[in-house]
Amino acid sequence: MSDAVVRCVIAAAGAGCRTAAADLHPHAAEETLTREQARPSTPFEGRLFELFEGFPRGEVVGLTVPVWAVPGGAGPDPGRLVPVADHVNLEGRGPLTGRWPVGVPRDFPDMTGVYQPGVVRRRGGARVYSSGVTAAGVADARRLTRFEERALREGGWPIVSDSLVPVAVVAAYYGVKLAACGVVQAPRMKRE
Repeated sequence: MSDAVVRCVIAAAGAGCRTAAADLHPHAAEETLTREQARPSTPFEGRLFELFEGFPRGEVVGLTVPVWAVPGGAGPDPGRLVPVADHVNLEGRGPLTGRWPVGVPRDFPDMTGVYQPGVVRRRGGARVYSSGVTAAGVADARRLTRFEERALREGGWPIVSDSLVPVAVVAAYYGVKLAACGVVQAPRMKRE
């Protein structure tokens, strides 16, 4: 899968995400999503679902999202690119939660193999060297709940994002793979 061609890249709103998307996938069409678009509240409504519905199954789509190093951990420095190999969802809800339209198969997607960290490469073909990390999906990366803080401490995940997991779940629902990369943001997390 490391020879896959990324024809489209989605950049979620965040410092450095669009620049990283252009550097990692210079020949791909770019789509920028706001935080709200990357976190749809109703299944099968909004720009995120429209985008993925249009991709053929098996397509690899680039994704750059803002991530934050876990407070108190030895996470990556701001500005660093971190390929994502997997995620854990600490949020408790997802983009497929809620009313489904009539006639749409109600099935939770298989998340196996949705991430393709070997496809994350800089302009010129150099791979972003990392075996990829497991990111923790949270409701609001700037305001962690007590549950999220405790789970992060116990689980040892180095980065959190509030826009990665919903995009990955929708991609998996449509059978699309992700060359996902987090752009580490300056620390600003507070406890809720």
